[in-house]
Amino acid sequence: MNVDLRDLVRTALAEDLPDNRDLTSDLFIEDSLEGVGWVEARDQAVVSGMEACEAVFHEVDPNVETTVIASNGTLVQRSDRVLKVQGRAASILRAERTALNFLTHLSGIATRTREFVEATQTWGTEILCTRKTLPGLRDLQMAAVKHGGGHAYRTNLSDAVLVKDNHLNIIGGLPAIQARLETLRRKDPQSLEYALADGKIEVTSLEGLEEAVKMGWKQILLDNFPPRDVAEAVKRWGKDVYLEMSGGVNRTNLEQYARTGVHAISVGALTHSAKAADFSLECEWRRT
Repeated sequence: MNVDLRDLVRTALAEDLPDNRDLTSDLFIEDSLEGVGWVEARDQAVVSGMEACEAVFHEVDPNVETTVIASNGTLVQRSDRVLKVQGRAASILRAERTALNFLTHLSGIATRTREFVEATQTWGTEILCTRKTLPGLRDLQMAAVKHGGGHAYRTNLSDAVLVKDNHLNIIGGLPAIQARLETLRRKDPQSLEYALADGKIEVTSLEGLEEAVKMGWKQILLDNFPPRDVAEAVKRWGKDVYLEMSGGVNRTNLEQYARTGVHAISVGALTHSAKAADFSLECEWRRT
């Protein structure tokens, strides 16, 4: 992970325990009270974020024992247990909400992704997420997408080339890109080869797509294309170029786009709008 998980967990806990105090537990829960609890699914979900969930309990109290019952990527049903926790009651209660926040949010992303993957698997369409993620949570959110069967083209700006509309607007459109490519051809042919083979360029029309293909781009992003234009793009260039559809795709029109034969569909909503999965912690208490 680019962000250290322990640092992330500590930041999250600082929101709930700014003075390292849980006033309710401190006042009403005896130190001698111990418990065993199970995190349970309240609906069908794909599990993700289990490592963060466990880390919260261990950060609050290293003596709390956790046992994973359903690992990341597992499809669980209502009432299925996914994690067992055992230790001081006060420690379990301190960690409960923060641990569940990670688990419910990330499992929601994994569950939503699985829904998109299953809806398009007949056509072999790859489902991709975007960089529309919450600050500090990108690694966990993109891992959740993978747990749901999806993928990511790049996790950060250093991973790969992606020439988007603002790049094109700033430098003067596709003709300017062509000029830059010619400069690279003379001065840095290795970077040119990398950009064209592994990078992507965004186009907004079939005419722009044709220009990009002629330049030598092997991966092209179709921005807000209607399904009929995506189908035409696949028909004309799909055998030679990797085509990705992006923009305006939702659960309602997802299968319509997949039927075109487009190689991939990227969906920002996988990470920025997925509904949280429903998990709860059920405990049994006893005095030592």
